[in-house]
Amino acid sequence: MAEKKVEVLEGEIRQLKSDLKEKFSDFQNQISTNNKRMEGKFAVMEEMLKKLLEMKTAPATSEARETIGGHGRRGNPNMFRGRKNPEVEILEGEDDMPPIEPLSREERSTGFERRVVDFSRKNKDFYHRDVIQCRRVFKSAEKSVIRVRRKQRKISKKVQDCEEMEDTPMVFSVEDLEDFEESPGTYNVDEDFSDLLQGSYKSEKEAYEKYCHYAHTHGFSVRKEHHSYWPGTRKVKSKDFVCSKAGFKKAKELNPNTKYRKSCTRTGCPAMVSFAVTQEGIWTVKRSIESHNHELAKPDDQHLLRSSRHITDESASVLKSMSDAGISTVNAFTYLSEEVGGVENLGFTKRDAYNYLQKERRAKIENGDTYSLIQLFKERVAADNMFAWDVQLDEQERLMNFFWADGLARIDYDCFGDVIIFDTSYRLNKYNLACAPIVGVNNHWQNIILGIAFLSDETIESFTWLFTTFLRIMDNKHPITIFTDQDQAMARAIETTLPNTRHRLCQWHIYKKAPSKIWCFNSTNKVKNLFHTCFSKCDSEEEFETAWNAMMKEGNLQNHQWLNDLYKIRSKWSTAFNKNCFNLGILSTQRSESTNHVCHGISKPTSSITECFLGLEKMMKTWRRNEKDEDFKCSQSEIQPYIKSSSILKQAALFYSRKLYSFFEEEFLQGVGGLCIEYSSSDLTMFYVKSIDKCPDSKIWTVLFNSSQGTIQCSCAKFEMMGILCSHCMRVLRQLDIVNIPEKYFLPRWSARARKDLYAGRKITNLSNSSCLSVEVPGNLKIRNYVCRFAYKISTEAQGNAEAEQCMLDGMTSMARNVQLILEGKKINNTNPVCGRKNIKDPAKCRPKGISNARLKDHWETKKKKKIKNTDFTAPTSIQFTPESNGSQSSFM
Repeated sequence: MAEKKVEVLEGEIRQLKSDLKEKFSDFQNQISTNNKRMEGKFAVMEEMLKKLLEMKTAPATSEARETIGGHGRRGNPNMFRGRKNPEVEILEGEDDMPPIEPLSREERSTGFERRVVDFSRKNKDFYHRDVIQCRRVFKSAEKSVIRVRRKQRKISKKVQDCEEMEDTPMVFSVEDLEDFEESPGTYNVDEDFSDLLQGSYKSEKEAYEKYCHYAHTHGFSVRKEHHSYWPGTRKVKSKDFVCSKAGFKKAKELNPNTKYRKSCTRTGCPAMVSFAVTQEGIWTVKRSIESHNHELAKPDDQHLLRSSRHITDESASVLKSMSDAGISTVNAFTYLSEEVGGVENLGFTKRDAYNYLQKERRAKIENGDTYSLIQLFKERVAADNMFAWDVQLDEQERLMNFFWADGLARIDYDCFGDVIIFDTSYRLNKYNLACAPIVGVNNHWQNIILGIAFLSDETIESFTWLFTTFLRIMDNKHPITIFTDQDQAMARAIETTLPNTRHRLCQWHIYKKAPSKIWCFNSTNKVKNLFHTCFSKCDSEEEFETAWNAMMKEGNLQNHQWLNDLYKIRSKWSTAFNKNCFNLGILSTQRSESTNHVCHGISKPTSSITECFLGLEKMMKTWRRNEKDEDFKCSQSEIQPYIKSSSILKQAALFYSRKLYSFFEEEFLQGVGGLCIEYSSSDLTMFYVKSIDKCPDSKIWTVLFNSSQGTIQCSCAKFEMMGILCSHCMRVLRQLDIVNIPEKYFLPRWSARARKDLYAGRKITNLSNSSCLSVEVPGNLKIRNYVCRFAYKISTEAQGNAEAEQCMLDGMTSMARNVQLILEGKKINNTNPVCGRKNIKDPAKCRPKGISNARLKDHWETKKKKKIKNTDFTAPTSIQFTPESNGSQSSFM
């Protein structure tokens, strides 16, 4: 088998050698023909040069002047053509003609002076014209000779290589021939212009690619030019492909205000190929010009030729995928160029990559940006029946504002919609719309998107429309607290649309303005520290008033207008006035601003609203993927308490998510190891707790404990604000040796199974407490919303698993049947699965032992009196201390 393959290879190599020899002989014939043609051209040019030189020198001699005078007033200026003058030297420049000698007195008297000057000028014009023509012919001939010699050397080298191959013995191994096919192979030989002229092509694309391939290998670019049609049809009859430098562009008036003017690349190059097309669609060359009048591109620069640049489908797919993933175009282009070993091997330039991606973006909004956005909304509604959106138009039917929230965002609002952060500080799109995301916090202390709006302006009307639309989509459920920046229009809109919601201002924005508003803020540390104390270090309104008055007195700021205005709205920014309101312990809108930072990598000043929508969708998917990863870690791993013997830490580890447990454990360790009890009442209902370090200004917190009701409360109100017991309460529980914490102090929103606990078997009446409803909702609306969200959550979890999807469908079918029976007043028959079977046999007969045929006794005959045990039973109290023999700890339940 191997020998047969070797014979096939040797035959093909011999065929290749013969083809190369034939090609070499053809080139030799062409070279000889070109040499003869060049010799004829050189002879003609030598003759023309001689005549020009004679014309140039003849008027300067006396013999010429005599000849002119012999002809009288009608002397012929062409009479000197062909006159020989061996003394004349060849002149290199166009302006080297010797000056005409001055005429004699007799000549001036006879009136020849004017005719001689006119004659000299005409001769000089003829000379200039002929010299320029000769130079063009010389350049064209020189390039043709260089090109022919280059081809001759290339063919000679190929023939020499073939001869060396013929003398070298060929050795093949069986391993080298394993993948060899017996069918004859195809060998690529360098393309030549003659091949292009002799070929025929089936389509315009094939002919154009053939000429482009030839142009690329020779260093010039191609463009399509004139074409004609067959009479009465739209079939192409002829078409011209020309060099990209052919012709000249129309001259345009230069505008001095234009910053960029495109350089001109046209030189009037004559190179071209004209194809004739038959009515059957066969393309053949009918006329061609091979010569160029410009410098050709070098091999290292041929990848820059426009007609040879093309983005393949594979490269386009990679560019699009990397761009969608947020990778910049220049980084994607660099990656592709490194994969192929350099930019010259890639096939397109960086500008081509930018143009392709921009073309793809324009295709998304081909019918208009707003139209494309609304179509995307409709597609999302078709795929997600809980997807909700709304738009607001102006008087001219233009888009002003729009808002959307998908099904998962509405589920998240049910679970974590108690505190929201709202900010409109991000504007980066070509319409200058304000991106206004509504952000929440989930049970893993991560940001979640509850809805996104784009606003054209920040007016009371726009904010009122947004909050009204948000409440309508979220089933009129108000949040407990909303954090915003210090915007008057936003504050008035919140007062109107969210009257039951506590409005809090971002402390960071206010604190940032303080150095520019208060003259002694940076120079006086005491004023600065008191100002910070008023923000978040006061546990009561009395402490706030004391600190505020001290600051005003220290800096002599009693008449400061900005501070007086800030004092009027102190309930919106100071924690001392919000101890009884749930706010997650948040002090600023930093979470919303971090969302804006993420948006900065999605949109640009030239981005359309459709691109912004798609980019924000990807961001939401990424955040939800991170949330699912954290859910997986919580479900697949167990939290190891720092103190393994602590029952309180074990109880918290089983309930909290990983992040919230770290907060709880930090409070527990701080309370046990960093605090001490300064004073406790005799009935153990009041405790004063302070830091363990003996500082004279150490703050004291008051903790109230009620054993009968099972409650504990601290003056710092950390549980009321954040939903986690503080370190002060932990210290009191440790002092009382309490080992368990009541369930009411484990807030469901911080559970590792927050969503499942909300929808899995919980009573509808408890939904308002966990979801923080601030308004009354009708019972039928509440049950409908609950069922919709519960079904949506189950379907989302079952999506992708055929068995789970079928189980869900079967369960819903059975549920619908039972509901219909209830509505019809019939009793539900919970049939067993075996009821559907037929021909069920009776059980096997078996007579047990000890049973006679006597009459069976009835119930009263067989009834016996029960023995009553003397046991003392005591009802459990809210707090039950363990016996001394079992330890000194108690259970706080």
